[in-house]
Amino acid sequence: MSTYAIGDIQGCYKEFKRLLKEINFNKNKDTLWLAGDLVNRGPKSFDVIKYVMDLESSAITVLGNHDFYLIASYYEIDPWPHKNNSFEEIISNKDGEKIINWLKNQKIVHLDEYLKHILVHAGIHPNWEITEMLSLANLIEGSLRGEKCREFVKTLWSNSPDNWDKNLTQEQKLIFSVNVFTRMRYLKKDFSLDFDTKSHPENINCDNLIPWYEFSNNIYDKYKIIIGHWSTLGFQNRHNIISIDTGCAWGNKLTAVEISKNTDLKKYEVNC
Repeated sequence: MSTYAIGDIQGCYKEFKRLLKEINFNKNKDTLWLAGDLVNRGPKSFDVIKYVMDLESSAITVLGNHDFYLIASYYEIDPWPHKNNSFEEIISNKDGEKIINWLKNQKIVHLDEYLKHILVHAGIHPNWEITEMLSLANLIEGSLRGEKCREFVKTLWSNSPDNWDKNLTQEQKLIFSVNVFTRMRYLKKDFSLDFDTKSHPENINCDNLIPWYEFSNNIYDKYKIIIGHWSTLGFQNRHNIISIDTGCAWGNKLTAVEISKNTDLKKYEVNC
């Protein structure tokens, strides 16, 4: 029995199936951890999400920013009207409501205490304790599954607040934590979020922009954090993170890693 984590698929169904063949995935005994952004950009978002749904308990999915975008589009909320998306095939399908309800019931954070790994789409803020992180993730999940989901999703498309404060209102905490879990890349020295910069750290010439994982936090010390989201960062296996978004939607690669407690990390990839 093996556990594999796979980076952002973003509608690249053929590449996803080729990668599953490469790792010899067996849904009857193996488990997939999917790092979010199942949809958008690639040509087969519907096929990806239906396949993952059919895996049932053999797949653990955390939500990414494009997954939130699909939920928003279903509710006719368009936070980025100038951007194209590939959601109409899903939303107009007879199973569209079923798919959205399934998405709304996926995780924000997955923590495996035995393997000592955390799966999250973008990252974990350095000012959070682990109980705080889990509490915020549960708050988001409850809001997605609640009767006021549309109202909740409508509030999310803001860059403010951009820093953590325990005295934020509940709505502000939700906005900030969704942005951390699904959009974060760089922080400023005061721990505030930067929403503009996407480049690889080697290409950044600014002392006030720091990759979030370069900060100190006891969560980072206790667990290895698996992220997607940051395609320009590419594959990384550092002391505290494994970055596995390798830009399949941009014609690069789709990457999987085998997660084990006692053996070295194994990486698999296919060209896109």
